[in-house]
Amino acid sequence: MSVKDVLILTGGQEEHHYVARAVRDVLEEESGTEIRVEVREVGQGGIEGWLGWISGKLGKGKAKGETLGRWIRRAGIEVLGSSGWPQLRRLVALTLEETRPEVVVFFHPAVGMALQERVQDRSEAGFQRVGVVLEAEDLPGWDGVTADLLWVADEGSAKELREKNAKVKEVVAGGWPVRPTFEPAEERKKGAGKNREPFRILYLINSRRRKAIRTVEKILQFPDVEVTAVVGKEEELKGELRKAFPESQGKLEIHGWVKNLAGMIRAHDLVVTKPGTISVREVLATGRPTILVEGGKNSEKRKGICRLITRLGGGALAESPGEIGMRVGQALQGGGVGLREWGRRARQEAVRSLGATERLASRITQMAQAATETQRVPELRLMHHGHPGKKGLRMVDLHTHTIFSDGRLTLREIVDFYGRRGFDAMAVTDHLVDRRRLLGKLANLSGLVLTVDDLPDYFRALAEEKNRAWTKYRMILFPGLEFNHDGLTAKGSAHLLGVDLHDPIDPALSLKEICGQIRGQGGLTIAAHPHHMSSAGGQDTLYLWERQDEFRPLIDAWEIGNRDDLFNPVGLKRLPLIAGSDFHKPKHLTSWKTLLWCEKDPEAMKECIRRNKDVSITLYRDHRFGGESEEREEKRTAFERKG
Repeated sequence: MSVKDVLILTGGQEEHHYVARAVRDVLEEESGTEIRVEVREVGQGGIEGWLGWISGKLGKGKAKGETLGRWIRRAGIEVLGSSGWPQLRRLVALTLEETRPEVVVFFHPAVGMALQERVQDRSEAGFQRVGVVLEAEDLPGWDGVTADLLWVADEGSAKELREKNAKVKEVVAGGWPVRPTFEPAEERKKGAGKNREPFRILYLINSRRRKAIRTVEKILQFPDVEVTAVVGKEEELKGELRKAFPESQGKLEIHGWVKNLAGMIRAHDLVVTKPGTISVREVLATGRPTILVEGGKNSEKRKGICRLITRLGGGALAESPGEIGMRVGQALQGGGVGLREWGRRARQEAVRSLGATERLASRITQMAQAATETQRVPELRLMHHGHPGKKGLRMVDLHTHTIFSDGRLTLREIVDFYGRRGFDAMAVTDHLVDRRRLLGKLANLSGLVLTVDDLPDYFRALAEEKNRAWTKYRMILFPGLEFNHDGLTAKGSAHLLGVDLHDPIDPALSLKEICGQIRGQGGLTIAAHPHHMSSAGGQDTLYLWERQDEFRPLIDAWEIGNRDDLFNPVGLKRLPLIAGSDFHKPKHLTSWKTLLWCEKDPEAMKECIRRNKDVSITLYRDHRFGGESEEREEKRTAFERKG
């Protein structure tokens, strides 16, 4: 049996890493060498803060009840103006391309939307998707997320998602995954009369020293309690506590860093801590009641876990040392009647979540093992016309985009996409904007265009893929750029393609200077969509058209066809012509293309375009399946992604 790959994508949050490690450890322990698990963070490079910002907005105001997809497009891009979403899409795409997993596990709805963008409308993704919902407060954001399985903690959340999200095959209320060491403990027996054991209270200190000392003082005022204070790495606080309570007469133990926290929680009757999602879930997993200390700068973010405690009835909330002492006193009244009720409800939650991590890992293993090697559909290749050194009909597309800017496919994917269809040549022309202009400055912040700092990596990647494209497909890959000089009006905007570039060019140069530098590298200058567009979104770019006499000597070809648009005025003016798809996603392959009658050689192709005598255009349709449905083609692309 071949090794199956499970990819776990975290968003940078502490809760993500915690569950990822717990699930990974169980998967590796139970499956041995059959499952290979890799944990990747897609929250690096500033995205963590962006995901956190999204999380803070979910379920609030106008965003409530909306799918995250619509909300991201409106608030995440248009309002926020952040590069976070494009960067997230790019990281997810590159990670999938590198790892090619059978199962992808994720913890944030935005990551789910980025995964869906890789799948688009295909009925099969090429991998199974498991979303783990860590916070009930985030439920509105999961309404529009597509997945094979959504794992939630409780049945109430599961029911809500089943009703609202028709894109999920299965929703499971399987409990909150915690480390296996945090298992339910039995109720501690106290005995009676003189043999009665004191109530043991564990105080996990993560507050200011002054407040911590006052809290310990308030708890120690009860005669029948013993307190264990855990200060973690705060060694100075440990000394201050010992100094403040020199004669605690065995009622106070002070610990630093604790390795066996699960065992310590089981040995106590009540835990006092701040509402960190992980710590509270671990406490609940052991069946111990909790007093949550609210307040602080993150109190707004932790309202969900606070509401969970009150909803379950497994503890109480408190803000000040005095209120903590009052809550402890109420729980201990009548020999601990209130504490026993808290404990009973907390143990119910613990039993329900018992083995949640193991169950989740088991489902992931089943999904991974069920993945089979899909038999490849025979590839249809365009006929190559004779020897590359002889003239033949060459199909080319010199206007495409990748995830380096606003495209959907990675550079490797787009090379495979065109190469498998037998194209003779293509150019990758990702967007590069004039940073001097207002719209250029905004575009640089969007993450949807190349920046000057990206250019070395961009050209390095193109050089690598250029070799692979020729070796594997005998396809010529021209490195290129689309220079965006966008103004506030159509007549003040121009897009210029530079094809077959070897070195970066400063986009802040004038268009005439850019044309000169492109030609200085032996490249082609092409006016992109120079006339009024009807099919493409965005603003028309008429600057070059309005100045065609001025730029005619500097431009080698003008796009007469761009995707679905056909610009008749280019032909009427008898300008040298070319057609391209302006490819951003797979469905754009159906579009205008260029046919050249020449040798399959970069210089011969460029010269053919410059002379513009043996050039024609065609409206390309992908007939790889003899005209069968687009759905089957999408399935095929999914299988290719796995291959």
